[in-house]
Amino acid sequence: MSEAQGYSALGGYTWLDIDRPADYEELVNILGGEYEPTKIAVELQNNISSEVSAILVEHDYIDKDYRSTFYNFYAKMGRPYRQDCVRLHFFDKDVSFTESPLDLKGPDLWLEQHYFGYIVLRPTIAATLGRSLLSPRIRIGARGNAIQSRHKVHLLGYTLSVWGFPSMAQHADIAVCAHVSCWAILRHYSEQYVQHRELLVHDITRLATPLDPGGLTPSLGLNLYEAERIFQAAGCYPLMIVREWDEDSEEWVDDDNFFAQMLSYLDSGFPLFVSLRSEAMNNEGHAIVLAGYSWRHGSPGSREGCSHVWSLVDGLLAVDDNMLPYSSVSIGNHTNSTVDIENYSARDFDAFIVPLPDKIFYPAQAVESFSLRTMYPIYKEVLDLPEEDKLLRRYFVTTVSALRRFARNNLSQFGTELANLYMHLKTTQFVWLVEYASEEQWSDGHIAARVVLDASASRKDVQPMWLCHNHEFAFIFDRSSEVPTGREIGLGRPANTPLSRMETNLRPVRP
Repeated sequence: MSEAQGYSALGGYTWLDIDRPADYEELVNILGGEYEPTKIAVELQNNISSEVSAILVEHDYIDKDYRSTFYNFYAKMGRPYRQDCVRLHFFDKDVSFTESPLDLKGPDLWLEQHYFGYIVLRPTIAATLGRSLLSPRIRIGARGNAIQSRHKVHLLGYTLSVWGFPSMAQHADIAVCAHVSCWAILRHYSEQYVQHRELLVHDITRLATPLDPGGLTPSLGLNLYEAERIFQAAGCYPLMIVREWDEDSEEWVDDDNFFAQMLSYLDSGFPLFVSLRSEAMNNEGHAIVLAGYSWRHGSPGSREGCSHVWSLVDGLLAVDDNMLPYSSVSIGNHTNSTVDIENYSARDFDAFIVPLPDKIFYPAQAVESFSLRTMYPIYKEVLDLPEEDKLLRRYFVTTVSALRRFARNNLSQFGTELANLYMHLKTTQFVWLVEYASEEQWSDGHIAARVVLDASASRKDVQPMWLCHNHEFAFIFDRSSEVPTGREIGLGRPANTPLSRMETNLRPVRP
């Protein structure tokens, strides 16, 4: 192929210019049939935005996740399979490729600012979409906030980085959707937190049972308890929340409580392993990862008595192994969302697993009860909290270091006294934050008051608070005493300066 035809090649690299969606069809001429190029081209045409202007095809790529399955499965089969993969790198219009020297040229020294990540293609003939890390910026339809980690990519002597969430398609013959969902969450953890080791696809299949299953067993799928075991074996502390079903009425019970917990852990930056009821998937089980959400714009409207901000969620971001990551999932109770997934919605979720770190003993369900039934009636007047019919509550886990960083970065809003309280707060590593707001305050991005709870407290702890405050007063609690009581402190904050919501655990899809 000549450069006049849209791409140039040298050795193990091929450059493909993308001026319009139809240009992805050139992948059929670049890639062998074992990579399923026609299907991949259609997938990219339909789901990658016009921000992508070029693809660098890296041939003969050694992918560690594919190799783990190759040596333990494909190499044992009668049909010969290639050992190498292809990796597709996505760039914007400001990057060009030179053959001599073999190099990438950008408009500045920050090449990674023009890089959107990669997709690995496995030579498995079917289900070839392998380990991928794409920026949500280039996913058509993705919006809101997403859980992301920073991944390093080595290419042509450069070390690039990209923010995103890992994904891949299931192998089907050795790993299914549940394995892939576990793998994606644990790969995110290994990139985000140094204490988590990297696990390959074959490692995931082995962790599901006490003994190495081998053979055909992994392709038969996982149940929720086997997925829970994988997270335990990987060093997490999984918490399973099952949605309650009433057999007599044939309806879900206490839905608001289930979804409030789900959003609270998601808002904390913990990706969720979600199980879907089989009736929604042609009587076959399915699992996805929830990795983000978007808020509904405009007036909250009718909330049917629910004061948790779940009632304001517009849609969810899913990592579903049947498609590219950051697919939009409807929450199922209104129709103003643009969604990618039409065969299921949040109404079809029947359980989720949140892989927690150690030291988080106070569950979201306890925060729900404390924030509404204990904290709210006692401090409603003194903290000037909104009336219950206008009340909105949001709660999530964060670290005390992130809380202090938020205070430092918003010092003019906090004021000296409140910022000092946060800096001197003697807490454990993790805390629950509860934010109270009226509908009007929420629409403006503000809150009426904030509560800091001990995430390591017992769920039966009568007083788990470290601190609560509004814009004028704060109450500090000595949790070393038998019955902690609040000590009131005047804040002396700048006049007419509202408190803003804390939005630091997830990153916006489009900055």
